Amino acid sequence: MILFCNTFITEKKPHYGKGFVFRENLRDYSNFDIFRYSLASLTTAYPWKKVILYISLDEMYKSRQQELEDFINEEFKGHNIILRWSRNDYQQDWKDSYELLDDNLIWFYCNHDHIFIDSSQDYLKLLVDEMRDEELCSLAFSHWPECIRSAKYGGPSKPFDPKTYKIHENYVSCENESFDSIQIITKELYHRWWFEGDFNTIKLPRPDYFGIGLAEIKPVPIHKVIVPLKELCRHFDGYQHCKYPITNEQCPALEIPDGFFENNIKIGYGNGRRSDGWTSFNPLINEYKAVSNDGVDYKWTLDDIPLFWKKRISKTYSSPNLDEELMIRCKLKAVLEMVYTDPSFSIDLEIEEKILKLQLQNNSSFSI
Repeated sequence: MILFCNTFITEKKPHYGKGFVFRENLRDYSNFDIFRYSLASLTTAYPWKKVILYISLDEMYKSRQQELEDFINEEFKGHNIILRWSRNDYQQDWKDSYELLDDNLIWFYCNHDHIFIDSSQDYLKLLVDEMRDEELCSLAFSHWPECIRSAKYGGPSKPFDPKTYKIHENYVSCENESFDSIQIITKELYHRWWFEGDFNTIKLPRPDYFGIGLAEIKPVPIHKVIVPLKELCRHFDGYQHCKYPITNEQCPALEIPDGFFENNIKIGYGNGRRSDGWTSFNPLINEYKAVSNDGVDYKWTLDDIPLFWKKRISKTYSSPNLDEELMIRCKLKAVLEMVYTDPSFSIDLEIEEKILKLQLQNNSSFSI
């Protein structure tokens, strides 16, 4: 699979309207650092066949181009990297990139702020293997709470036919026209997007560009959309901007752990209170830091440490006399709270059981 990132790094924010408080108690970061954090997460997500990075920097960041290039070369050391300091903006640009795609699957990423937070590559590799022989297919690698709750209803994209909803062994699927810029897509779907029709005069640095997208210009193919049974990536600012908002109490926005870029992450597991400079894991705490000053960073166990953090951790402290079974049960409750985010959506019991079973793969001695 090829990693293909086409993005613009700026401090201008999309206009989502009034009433959103995305980060609440969480710290703010520059988009430059969020992008570095995202890239670091992707380095360990999959053994990429090729890494294509087309990056445009706003004027305020052009002086930091070499810094970012050095970071990319260090993080993706050993990979086949194609780095260009301008992004694709028009149809012909996307056509020209097609010759670089020597694999059937592309991690298609036109954002800067989606973070791979799985604790291993195993599940993603399994899904990639399932997609390998598909012709027109995509996989939603982010927005998991939104996608899993809506798959039964045809997914968040339109048009859709709920009758296409299927439960598979390792994922669920439906059919719609999804042309989001945060998907794994097949090479043939890429070709259908960018080679059919003539729209080279319209600026499209992403297929779902703000204000106009592919579906407003031309017919886009209805295809199989795979929804994982586990969260792979999370949007850094959370999901309050979804049509049916998902709050920070259900699936919080993210922070960059203290010490991340210095390889000095310190994790406290099971602590009653957070300590300065430490990232707290405790599924027993009711609230997240995002919504409460006494809240926890993550309702995870140590088995859930994101894969890309592991080489950057300097200290881990576990509270004595932890009831690990209780910790796991409370973690599972937190996962289900990400799924059941709105009464408008119902989840099949079979799907819930599959989600919980997948969560427990790292806890072989525990069963539900």
